[in-house]
Amino acid sequence: MLWSRKPAVPDKARAAGVDLTSSRARAVAVSAGEARPIPLDGADELPLVVALDRRTPEVGRAGFALCRKAPHAVCSNFLPFLAHAREWRHGRHVIDAEAAVGLVFAKLRGPVTAESAAVALTLPAYLTPVQVGNVVAAANRAKLPLKGTAVGALALTADRAAAVLTGNPAAPEVPTPDWVVPLRPAGGGPGAVLVVDADEHALSAAVVEVDRDRVRAGPVGAWPRFAVKAWKDRLLDAVSDRCVRLCRRDPRDSADAEQALFEQLDDALDRTRSGQRVSLTVRTDRWFQDVVQLPDDFDAHCAALARGAAEAVRDLPAQPPRAVWLTHAAGRLPGLARAVHTHAPLGTAVEVLPTDAVARAAAALVPRWLAAELPRAHLDAVIPLEQTPAAGYRGSDDRPARGQK
Repeated sequence: MLWSRKPAVPDKARAAGVDLTSSRARAVAVSAGEARPIPLDGADELPLVVALDRRTPEVGRAGFALCRKAPHAVCSNFLPFLAHAREWRHGRHVIDAEAAVGLVFAKLRGPVTAESAAVALTLPAYLTPVQVGNVVAAANRAKLPLKGTAVGALALTADRAAAVLTGNPAAPEVPTPDWVVPLRPAGGGPGAVLVVDADEHALSAAVVEVDRDRVRAGPVGAWPRFAVKAWKDRLLDAVSDRCVRLCRRDPRDSADAEQALFEQLDDALDRTRSGQRVSLTVRTDRWFQDVVQLPDDFDAHCAALARGAAEAVRDLPAQPPRAVWLTHAAGRLPGLARAVHTHAPLGTAVEVLPTDAVARAAAALVPRWLAAELPRAHLDAVIPLEQTPAAGYRGSDDRPARGQK
């Protein structure tokens, strides 16, 4: 007798959070306070690149493998073009941003719904209300069990509000060098934080005000000239120039060699951020070369980008923020955290957050949507805090914290 295996039933007590940017999607499942990544396309994240060189368009690693080899055959950085008359064409395929987002959610639905029947989604602050509506419509068409959406910076701050109100920063993802430690301890109580993110569209930053009972969105900035693509282009050029000096061969003359070099950059960025040296391999069918790079080399290559980005971010808040939080995507850009710290006011803490911080913040909102504590609308202005994060904290008016007598 043949036995058929029953499909996995999602854990009703488990919440899933999806962090979506123009570069990638990352998802986590949270249950009983424990979070674990949800594998997407065989990895921890799904690249938002659509391959158009096959029978049917495919989003993910297939598109990522063509970014440098055949850029004319991919659709990428499409999230900011929702509600715009922009199309990508290759062969018999014609695709717009709405269709591309639909492919993303179709790819996400299987692995995410296998983990949970309740999902929350965070989106970049630079998207307009119309674009957010298009994203939600695409998720509903894909039958993703979406319970709510929020701006990533706002959800993140709501999840970490206790660290601001108590003045106790959360433990970092990895040991960090001295230059991300504030020059003096930050005080507790209400204040502002600046959340910095980066994706294929832009380097973006959002000011979020933390009160005792809520977090409120402030000014938002987005600078496309400092997008992740600009940093990777700079690194590719610098490593290629180094290769020319070593062996008189240029990886940019070979589409396969340039693509292979491009695919090594994400791992190289993570390793140099933790202080490790990297060896980038350039290989064609006729020659190969290993190019060794130190963290200081990467910082030097991107010094102008880091300086310009830090100056742009510095000018966004009207008042000095209590802390600057860099997402994993922003924190691993060479030299950026150091430059932000250099330009930050005295006493402002600069922290690089864990890889899944935004996705976990999204998942933390799911129980509140299920309990009808949050409005069924895109949270882009205010998120009330579930309870007073800093128990016992008293403001300047000396009133008791909510929930205390």
